[in-house]
Amino acid sequence: MNRQRTVIIFKSESESTDVYAAELKHHFFHPIFVPTLSFGFKNLEKLCAKLQHPDDYEGIIFTSPRCVEAVCKALDKQELPGGWKMLRNYAVGEVTHNMVHDHLQQLFTHGKQTGNARALAEFIIEAFEGDKDKPLLIPCSNLAQDTLTVMLKEDGFRIDACEVYETKCSPDLSEKMDEALKAENIEFLAFFSPSGVNCASEYFKAKNIPMDKYRLVAIGPSTRRALENKGLKVYCTAERPTVEHLIKVLINPQESRENLLKESQHSLQE
Repeated sequence: MNRQRTVIIFKSESESTDVYAAELKHHFFHPIFVPTLSFGFKNLEKLCAKLQHPDDYEGIIFTSPRCVEAVCKALDKQELPGGWKMLRNYAVGEVTHNMVHDHLQQLFTHGKQTGNARALAEFIIEAFEGDKDKPLLIPCSNLAQDTLTVMLKEDGFRIDACEVYETKCSPDLSEKMDEALKAENIEFLAFFSPSGVNCASEYFKAKNIPMDKYRLVAIGPSTRRALENKGLKVYCTAERPTVEHLIKVLINPQESRENLLKESQHSLQE
């Protein structure tokens, strides 16, 4: 009988957690979820005021489910003004796209096939058909990476970034990790964000446990870089934040490494 391979997943509880658990178990992995981050919302009145004036914008960019949640909280049970449906709106990944559709009057967003900020920025730059006179509204966190805004500004877009939530290490992280590490046959640690990497590494450092005794899995290039910047070797990288992409690299890490090699060679040629 096959022993299940345990994967500790540093991921906040969300609507997709059950889907991840079911799919991973179906492929004989034993997932343990450790919520790494906690969130506090802020500037919601300021965001609400901006949301009342869709005519002032080219569109809105949702970079995470938390940004969608911030917009819903800012509206406080009001409907999103209908003018936004006439604009060019974008979302990073399918989870965020679906959340916008379900919670904001079926607002449609482009870019759900992108899985990170760089890919979304490239998509917007390539597909945008407008005059760029008005800014794109981006609700974001205090730890937002600059990749998206820098790339868009360099291409002539105007940006209105509104910091609407703070990301901190979860106060329960240490307790949850103590429990998680009691599991048998722990093989992988899977990280979904650079901030998740930072919080988890603080725990391992405090406990004097080397992180590289496990196989480290990154979801997306920015998470991979966060691990590498700490001098850690990344076992494999999932291209996008979906359970299908995660399972694919867990089962076939070599393909992930070959894709990374092609990617780095492409960057060198540019």
